[in-house]
Amino acid sequence: MNEWYTQKQVAELLGVSKATVYHYAKQGKIRKIADPYRLHKEARYYKEEVDQLAKEREQHPTGMRPSEVAKQLGLSVQSVYKYIKDGDIKAVEVPFGDERTNYVISDEDFQEAKEMFQPAETDRIRRNEFYDSDHDIALFQYFQSTDSLAARVMKNEEQNWGFYLPYYQKWVNYSEGIEKYRLEPCYSIHKEPFDYKGYVHIKIAKCEDVLYPFIDFIYESWGIENVGVREHEQSVYITMKAGEAALPNSIPFSLNQLIPSIQEGTIEIAEELFIVRSAYRKTNLELPIKMLDSVKQLAKLENITMSQWIECVINQAFKQM
Repeated sequence: MNEWYTQKQVAELLGVSKATVYHYAKQGKIRKIADPYRLHKEARYYKEEVDQLAKEREQHPTGMRPSEVAKQLGLSVQSVYKYIKDGDIKAVEVPFGDERTNYVISDEDFQEAKEMFQPAETDRIRRNEFYDSDHDIALFQYFQSTDSLAARVMKNEEQNWGFYLPYYQKWVNYSEGIEKYRLEPCYSIHKEPFDYKGYVHIKIAKCEDVLYPFIDFIYESWGIENVGVREHEQSVYITMKAGEAALPNSIPFSLNQLIPSIQEGTIEIAEELFIVRSAYRKTNLELPIKMLDSVKQLAKLENITMSQWIECVINQAFKQM
């Protein structure tokens, strides 16, 4: 029986990358077997020391790394570390680290953090979630180079803005995309704000073919002034102001593709118009000033609008009837 493991075997046994195995040896956690004459194709490590390290790892808590939590919650890695330091995200410090971190967040603690930090779909979408004012770009916006290289605006794990290049299957930062690949936007993303007539709410799975064509259409036809886009792990949540716009010569999707994703409100095509109608109708309520002030404060505490707060109260009353 061999008294050693290859670097690949160590990586598989410990559940880390081969680069991490190299770092473990540099840190003295395990020893690399000397091979001055290069008789072996792959580095080897003493079996006893590797087994001991594997045993120690089994005694340590398992869970997610801060970088994984950041990606799931749409936060920067730096923010996750800050929340861990402040005690807002519970994590266990592990005495030996991997390539990126020395903290582990359990599944239970992750769910608690998710409820605290990940916005619910019904929360109002903030402009900076999907629009970078420094570079005037919007999430998933379509770009092309002069030689027709396609790109989509996306954020990386650290929530930095840049481009995903499908041809190269890689993400590049904004400067590299513009300067090296000569990317240019394929359409304007700005329109005059619509008069408020409510919103339509849409949730499209990332695997659906209609997603990107629809986003291109609403950015170009509605503009970022009249939409909101929020990325989730498996889907994209979109809000559109109710209104109408003239149809272009053709749209790269059909209503039949889109309709199953509409959660609230209606969308239709009539008389060469793309028509978006909210499920809500504006009404006036006359309430005592003191009551209005109280509603305003209660809504603010829950981070929702006064209309949303009143709707919740009415819904609760209906349930009790």
